[in-house]
Amino acid sequence: MLENTAFTYDGISSRDMKVVAVKVDSGLFEESFLPSRSIREESIRGRHKPYFLGYDLSPFEFPLVLYFEDLTKEEIRRISRWLLVDFFKPLIFESNPERIFYCMYEGNVDEFHNGLRQGYLTLNMRCDSPFSYSPVYSSEVYDFSSNVPEGTMIEFENYGDGICKPLITLEKIGEGDIRIVNLSDGGRELKLTDILSGDLLLINCEDEQIDTEVAGTFHYENHNNTYLRFVRGVNRIKVYGNCRVQFKYQFTIYQG
Repeated sequence: MLENTAFTYDGISSRDMKVVAVKVDSGLFEESFLPSRSIREESIRGRHKPYFLGYDLSPFEFPLVLYFEDLTKEEIRRISRWLLVDFFKPLIFESNPERIFYCMYEGNVDEFHNGLRQGYLTLNMRCDSPFSYSPVYSSEVYDFSSNVPEGTMIEFENYGDGICKPLITLEKIGEGDIRIVNLSDGGRELKLTDILSGDLLLINCEDEQIDTEVAGTFHYENHNNTYLRFVRGVNRIKVYGNCRVQFKYQFTIYQG
């Protein structure tokens, strides 16, 4: 990652901002290989081996050094507006466009220069999660408007390193129930009951939210409070009920 010189942040190229990502010290590149992890455990009197309670992964962080030269005051101000964002924005290095970091700087942004508007900025970029992600992909629209009572099987392959939680667009055909079962995830089932014909649902399995285009309609009471997810590898998905379904998703990347 740190060997890259050009990148895009918040949809704007570093080339257009007249900055270059550089390494200011000598020697090998040093990068985090995996996210930082802290172990949760509990010790009790008389037991030397603590009880393992799980672990927490910290959001991914990395340094970014931006070299500049011969910039006008207005160009410097443009850079400040570019970097001072209100939320995590996508950062994509030019040599690896299949890996996206959602990040913003944290802490100080220090400037080192020679008095002639030539120098560099140092930032610490902090991501919104311990991982990076693939671009957003969309599946085909699966048409189950004439679905059989025993359901229809489809397959989805998760090429990422971890769990993938999709954004589902679901159009109900005819009134009734919908069940989406992942047989590759222990039979995990997303179930919606008594959905009206023509209702268009947007099911965010990452944020665990359900929205609909029907004004004044809420589906939390019609939902079993379980959301679909795709495990790594091939997922065998069985869909029950009449509907049209499309998945939008990003693969999770641990390293690469």
